[in-house]
Amino acid sequence: MTNDTSSIFDKDFSDKSAVRRRDIMPLALRIYAWFFMVSSIFSLLSNCFQYIRYPDIFKLNEFNLTVIFSIATAILFPLIRFLPNLLILLEKKYAVLLALVTVAISMLEWCYTSYISMAHGIMGYAVVATNIFWLLVDIPYLIILLRIRKDWEKGRGRP
Repeated sequence: MTNDTSSIFDKDFSDKSAVRRRDIMPLALRIYAWFFMVSSIFSLLSNCFQYIRYPDIFKLNEFNLTVIFSIATAILFPLIRFLPNLLILLEKKYAVLLALVTVAISMLEWCYTSYISMAHGIMGYAVVATNIFWLLVDIPYLIILLRIRKDWEKGRGRP
């Protein structure tokens, strides 16, 4: 009598072991994720302190579209940068795709802000230099995300 016990559920389980997402995550990606999380928290706190210390900057007693948009972007942009990096560290499947979208939006925003600053002479070269710095930080991060994307989606981690 053979001891061969086959089941209809055998085809549901793969024979090869899946790669953990944390194993394919390079050190540079971890450093970038932590850097963007810390800088997002710092940015959110500095914006809050700026609004508290200088309440007349946006004339908070007159709520118009510009004031609402300024406050919303000061709160939302740091949160948008924080969330994908947290999800990368938590090994979520959709984290890299979300980070790619976030980096693309961020890069477009840096370029647009630089263009507006130069074309209209609003804030000068300090804004442009800061935007170029952030673009130089974002480009390697974008390359790392593009390289790891396929392996990340195939990998096994937290759902």
